[in-house]
Amino acid sequence: MRLFISLILYSSISFCQFGKIEVKIDDRLLRNSEKQKVSTIRNEVSRFFSKHTWNEEFRGLKIPLHISIAFQGVAQKGGMETFHAQVLISDGMDLRYFDKSLQFYYSSGSAIYYDPVIFEPLGSFLAFYAYTILAGHMDTYDFYGGNLGYDQAREIVMRGIASDYPKGWSTRMQLLKEITDNKGLREARFAYYVGMDFFNQGKPDEALEEFQIMIKGILSVFRQFPTGRTLYFLDAHRPDLVKALSIMGQNEMLNQLADIDQAHKEIYYKGVK
Repeated sequence: MRLFISLILYSSISFCQFGKIEVKIDDRLLRNSEKQKVSTIRNEVSRFFSKHTWNEEFRGLKIPLHISIAFQGVAQKGGMETFHAQVLISDGMDLRYFDKSLQFYYSSGSAIYYDPVIFEPLGSFLAFYAYTILAGHMDTYDFYGGNLGYDQAREIVMRGIASDYPKGWSTRMQLLKEITDNKGLREARFAYYVGMDFFNQGKPDEALEEFQIMIKGILSVFRQFPTGRTLYFLDAHRPDLVKALSIMGQNEMLNQLADIDQAHKEIYYKGVK
């Protein structure tokens, strides 16, 4: 079902994978001369994501991006001035990544570019998260549909580790392993979206089957993996999920979710009532 919808997206007039892009810059720790050098970076980051076609098949998704770049300082590396920053990037839903180790060079008016062969510290960093977030969305349109995106992100990591700017890239490799190995969450996310599609079409039996798969996936996560990203998923979709399960009278599933998501158990209990 989600795959069928994606075919409609392919034929969209707009070919952008990313839609509205919000970039916030915190440069309070920089000197005035350093602030001037990165004065154009907000617009350049936005342009970077919006102008590049990241996947020829999944076009027209228009994924929103929220990017916060907090500069931590400047250092000299090989006679070149390099900036250090922490970055929070999310789609405003359940895909959220906080990176503490961005290191790059930049000057005012510079264009940020990405080359799939040649490593460039800032462009490759942004491309890594472009593919990682896109892969997360591809996972909701086809079963493990994000594998290609994650593979592309992994190739960037390998070049980063072997580059003159290796800081943070081993951590990003670990992040990819955490995401891709967490099959329970990936399967739960896919089942949720398919289930909601069926529910909105008035097909409760098919929706229920998918929600059961979703619950099974979430339970497997809580037995084997850190739960942070699963809680992001529940935070993003809790109202719609509770509403759907309540309408279908699925009190057992609501109680299961209340046991899993203890901090918000009262919301699930209201759905039961």
